[in-house]
Amino acid sequence: MTKFNDYQYVRPDMAAIRTEMLDLLQRFDNADNADQQSDIVHQINTIRSSFSSMQNIAYIRYSIDTTNAEYSAEQDFFDQNMPIFGEYGDMFYRALAKSKFRPELEAKWGKQFFNLIEVALKSFSPAIIEDLQRENALSSEYTKLMASAKIMFEGKERNLSDLTPFEQSPDRDIRRRASEAKWGFIAEHTAEIDRIYDELVQLRHKMALALGFKNFVELGYLRMARTDYNAEMVAGYRQQVLKP
Repeated sequence: MTKFNDYQYVRPDMAAIRTEMLDLLQRFDNADNADQQSDIVHQINTIRSSFSSMQNIAYIRYSIDTTNAEYSAEQDFFDQNMPIFGEYGDMFYRALAKSKFRPELEAKWGKQFFNLIEVALKSFSPAIIEDLQRENALSSEYTKLMASAKIMFEGKERNLSDLTPFEQSPDRDIRRRASEAKWGFIAEHTAEIDRIYDELVQLRHKMALALGFKNFVELGYLRMARTDYNAEMVAGYRQQVLKP
């Protein structure tokens, strides 16, 4: 079994990715049949999968040790470049959506694949790239803040995750003290947490308006790739739960 430390990390070459993606997209548009386009879909998905793998490796390393300068630099790289890479994905989805061989591609890749494409197209625009970069930076700042916890508990310095087993202890007193320790740390950092939260709320509302939504609610559902239910359906479900 491959261990996490055995996975090789290489920072993606954004210039090379751009060149390759634009070339593949041009070839996709000029393809003579659905088989050629489907082969190009495989090639593009290979690029996307590689980028996603490197991003996840970088994030896991960063979340394990947010004080590591190397890991922090890689997380900063992805905070800035994920939205840029997202634009290439948006171009790919637009090419798929308007493909002259779409019926054949739907038969091969499935209707749900194209439902997800439609959702993705509604939730992204190059106009919000800078906002997405800022959103990523704020999320990373929050991760770093939460990971900075060093709480003395039961004779040992612990982080927030270390406290979880104690919060689930059969001993009520241990559960109480563990909970107080966790929320004590959060209380000490209320101002920072509130600032991050406030900026994220305003930023996401701004992006929603830029994409043509009334607020972030509908955009939030689209970001979660909800193709089969929406906020109105969930509201109806809540009302059913409340009924005696």
